[in-house]
Amino acid sequence: MQKTRIAIGVATVCLLVTTAFAQSDSSQISGFVKDPSGSIVPNVTVTVTNEATNQERKVQTNESGYYVATNIRPGFYTISAEATGFKKFVKTGNKLDASLPLTVDVTLDVGAVTETVEVVASTATVQSDTATVGRLVERSQIENMMLNGRNPMWLAQLKAGVRSGQSLARFNYDLNNDLQINGGRTQDFAMSFDGAVAIRTRANGTSIGVADVDTVQEIQVLTANYNAEYGRSGSGQVRIVTRSGTRDFHGSLYEYFRNNVLDANSWERNRSTNPSQNEKPPARKFNQFGYIVDGPVYIPGVWNTDRNKLFFLWSQEWVRFREEATETSTVPTALMREGNFSELLGPNTFFSTPRTINDPDTGQPFPGNVIPAGRLSSNGLALLRAYPLPTPGFIQGTNNFIQTRPQPTNQRKDTIALDFNPVEKHSFRFRHQNYSWKRLDAFRGGLDRAVTDWNRPNKTASVNYVWTVSPTIVNEFLTSASIDRVYIGVQREGGRFERSRYGIDYPYIFPERKEIFDKIPTVALGTPFRELDGGPYPAFSSGPIYVVSNNFTKVFSNHTFKVGALFERSGQNDFDQINVTGVPGGTNNQNGRFSFTDN
Repeated sequence: MQKTRIAIGVATVCLLVTTAFAQSDSSQISGFVKDPSGSIVPNVTVTVTNEATNQERKVQTNESGYYVATNIRPGFYTISAEATGFKKFVKTGNKLDASLPLTVDVTLDVGAVTETVEVVASTATVQSDTATVGRLVERSQIENMMLNGRNPMWLAQLKAGVRSGQSLARFNYDLNNDLQINGGRTQDFAMSFDGAVAIRTRANGTSIGVADVDTVQEIQVLTANYNAEYGRSGSGQVRIVTRSGTRDFHGSLYEYFRNNVLDANSWERNRSTNPSQNEKPPARKFNQFGYIVDGPVYIPGVWNTDRNKLFFLWSQEWVRFREEATETSTVPTALMREGNFSELLGPNTFFSTPRTINDPDTGQPFPGNVIPAGRLSSNGLALLRAYPLPTPGFIQGTNNFIQTRPQPTNQRKDTIALDFNPVEKHSFRFRHQNYSWKRLDAFRGGLDRAVTDWNRPNKTASVNYVWTVSPTIVNEFLTSASIDRVYIGVQREGGRFERSRYGIDYPYIFPERKEIFDKIPTVALGTPFRELDGGPYPAFSSGPIYVVSNNFTKVFSNHTFKVGALFERSGQNDFDQINVTGVPGGTNNQNGRFSFTDN
């Protein structure tokens, strides 16, 4: 299934100031330059300087004293202005947010140009240049919030209109974001990493990778009235912007951990007769560790000696989560596996009243509720043998089986950012994230027979090129690629999934093209017994997404005109054995389903 979407947007804004959005999260700084009497001052050179990289953009005020610097990246900027007969104006610490324009007006004092008036931006400005309803999670919030699992996407809940079925304190370190924006479904919002689509094509609400929180500069949440060029979702947008390297080297090393030695045991485990369960809590070890380094790329005395052309950021983070899960179940007893149901004649654990086993030929009960050996089905006995035996001495309601199994998870994030400014008018920005998530489930359907083995290697990458043709003409090009791959297998170690291990040998109606020929079926014995689930796996899916876009911005007097085009190619390559949900009366298992009722 392939889908091609072409979106062409033309944005013209009237009167004074306009938005200069770009699909790559760039924005603009604009304002008026006036003298002490409030009169406008034309033909003033205004310099916009990135405080982290020292990159400059020079523009001129027009006949109305208005200047605008479009298509620049978020960050902190210094605004300076010079004109003959006036002191030099310098204002530092102006914070430009992704997709939201910033207004910085300049007032020039009379004096010599050798004199300087310095101002430090210290208060938040009111964003009045666009109707976009957007909120920002800033770097200070990202650094200071106690994130349980260090998933930065979770911080979107700090903004109005964004909610989740789980609290912000929920332990979240992986791909499940479960966010709802403006009442939309969890599948309906869009997310991006540096302009690259970060929501999987099958749109089940999970992300294509998880950003490393230490690399995130800001999280932009757009909830209403955002420009058509963003597209994809009418519910809302969550856009993550990665930090750039700076003119100085920085680095950090960290580890966050949890350990079960600090935990109390669960009520369920305390009731177990197994000392390994009732004497201590389950194993739970969580280690999240990594490092980050950034700075300039230069050769002292040879190339980039001013450290303002090429910058890098590199980080890696790992998760090692070792936990144990405990399940209680109701399974057939040892006597039942021999055709002996005498336990059901009197008061029993499983039913509120005695149950008799009737001979299908005569309709009369079998003597003693025992099926004669000659009447037993070899495959029927084999299906019962596929269940685990009850846990000796354990009874909890109807449950007679308790088991604790490991459920390990491994995660890895690799993030690289490169910013290259070869000359004043050209700027390149490259972002790439490599993500790996692997988990082995402890149980499937409460039993350990066909346990699911997960592997999700994801990638996103984007390249952004901004060409400042002139102070009034800027062209911005963006290309990105994302791919979400999901490999779902069955744990092979121990062979517990093999039907031959239990003596199951019924012939298949359709024997060809079984992914695992020797896999147990799904067995439903009815209440209160646990269903033995062979499952629909192995399976595989991948969703590549490729985007190419270009925005052209032209400033005429006090008006800004913007035209752009975006081409997206989205694919979905699926291999599923069978519908996971299935049809009524059907099965989720390619190897069959046995359903027993006593209707």
